[in-house]
Amino acid sequence: MVLVVLQAGGGLLVAAVMKYTDNVLKGLATGVSVVVGTAFSTVLFKTPLTSQFVIGSFIILLSVYLFNSNALVSYGGEKEVGSNQS
Repeated sequence: MVLVVLQAGGGLLVAAVMKYTDNVLKGLATGVSVVVGTAFSTVLFKTPLTSQFVIGSFIILLSVYLFNSNALVSYGGEKEVGSNQS
């Protein structure tokens, strides 16, 4: 029963994300949900973590941070955010 409720809640969250954002953010949210779900599973059910999962989790969280940061990298003379150049 708990699994059904969690899957239904996840489906509703995906629908809300897709309504207000884009596919990239949906992919990032899915990755974060896997990391958070596994963290809870580790605490509640003593599930062992592998080094591959820890590295993957780090990459997911880093990608979410970089995607949501305001700093833009300038390529080919494009203006950066906050730049006062004309």
